[in-house]
Amino acid sequence: MTAGLTETQLRQLREGSRLKYHGVQWEIQDYSTYTDDNGYKTEEWLLRSSSGKEYYLMREIDPQHAQAQVHWYLAEELRYPTLIDPKTSRDRLTTIGGDMRSHVSPYPELQLFNRVYAFESQTEGDYESDGETRHRITWDYWDAAHLWNLALEAWSDGTLVVYSTREVQPSDFTEMQSSNRAALAPGQSFSSSLTSDNRKARSREFVIAWIITIVGFLLMISGI
Repeated sequence: MTAGLTETQLRQLREGSRLKYHGVQWEIQDYSTYTDDNGYKTEEWLLRSSSGKEYYLMREIDPQHAQAQVHWYLAEELRYPTLIDPKTSRDRLTTIGGDMRSHVSPYPELQLFNRVYAFESQTEGDYESDGETRHRITWDYWDAAHLWNLALEAWSDGTLVVYSTREVQPSDFTEMQSSNRAALAPGQSFSSSLTSDNRKARSREFVIAWIITIVGFLLMISGI
């Protein structure tokens, strides 16, 4: 039986790395981080399978959870879902993003498909990916059994993103294959690594060329 991965191994994932989840191989497409002023932090990896299916793997540190601060989640983005306010039976999808950016009080409950979610927490902070920083507000809702999470993200550019999320463990993942970026030592950039390799290659080429020149000269003077 293949051993599951550890948290330390998962945190080394970078663009181009691969791993397996439920027997399916996934490739890392992007890595990003998110923080707010209250100490809430996430690391996020975009996973894509060969069929084009995508998930976000997230490592969350939430200061509000004193007993177990670190949680891992697997999130799927939902395209044009129906978000029902149970009190009014109205679909809030087209208006809830504006409500979030206007700092309206969160709806106590939302219904997605046949499951009702209760509001639990809100975070607001900066998200960094590929050197670009953007602002986002997140509302988190959970079902009664606390097994499924509904996450709403309102971005500073007007975008609303909806995720259906469930908790996972690092040991649920297997067979990690690191990319070149993941294998670098701390503080070493991918470009500097390539530059170092190129220098070594050029040095070897120079030595070989010099040896060939000397051998050719010796053969010439010896008349061979």
